[in-house]
Amino acid sequence: MKLNKKLLYVAIFSISWAFVITINKHGLNLGTKPFQYTAQTNFITAIILSLLVFFTKKQEFAKIDKNLILKMIAIGLCVGIAYITGIYGLKLTSSINYGFVIKSAMIFTIIQAYIFLKEKLTKQKILLLIVFTIGAYLVTTAGKLLIPKPGDLLTMVAALGFSSANIIQKKLTKEIDPVLITWARITFAFLTVAIASLVIGKNIFEIIAPVHVIAVGFLSVILVIYLVKTLSVASASYLTMTSMITPFLVTIFGLVFLKETINIFQIIGGILIIGCGVLVHKLDM
Repeated sequence: MKLNKKLLYVAIFSISWAFVITINKHGLNLGTKPFQYTAQTNFITAIILSLLVFFTKKQEFAKIDKNLILKMIAIGLCVGIAYITGIYGLKLTSSINYGFVIKSAMIFTIIQAYIFLKEKLTKQKILLLIVFTIGAYLVTTAGKLLIPKPGDLLTMVAALGFSSANIIQKKLTKEIDPVLITWARITFAFLTVAIASLVIGKNIFEIIAPVHVIAVGFLSVILVIYLVKTLSVASASYLTMTSMITPFLVTIFGLVFLKETINIFQIIGGILIIGCGVLVHKLDM
């Protein structure tokens, strides 16, 4: 049977992301400070990717068109903002909620892909977006007539940041080596976080959970490499809609390792969200 590259890449990306979310939440539960923690994990990832580029992509790096650098910086800026808002969102909500709400990137990605990448906005996609929105609402409000909480809203901002970065990134996949895009995404994201820390006076060298920082730093290398690989062979919509295994795994990890809880309305919402991702792969959107 022929190996489906798109499915393999998105599976590795999704599983890595689930581990990152769970470890991040555990680290936050131990008392790590969100801003500093994000800067530290991002720094580890940036160092590893810089070494990878230095030893394997030095010549390709020297040939990067200067006109593309601004786009690479824009990707990093979007991701940096997403990291900051996302870690605070995760602190203020459960990992289970975060895992599902961060997938609101699907809504942002499909709309932006239609506007900027000219990807088709079919009736099937619109229907799936409606079902996804209902599922996300059930997850975030637990079936009550409430507006999403601050943690959920911050997570949605992070989802918009990741979505915007992926849209810009998709345009570059045919012009720049995926490893170099990966390096730019993380390095400029770290610089965004570092500059923000100077502005607001955060000491990013205060380390509380070093094991968590190192583990997330390494896992994020795998995560971002396979994110870029997926975008190089699939549409932005496909990536965001088929990575639904992430919230499923985060739910399992949250229940087992973090002792979090979930009610019947959130379970129904989660099933709707995951179902959307399965349909996307079946319909090859």
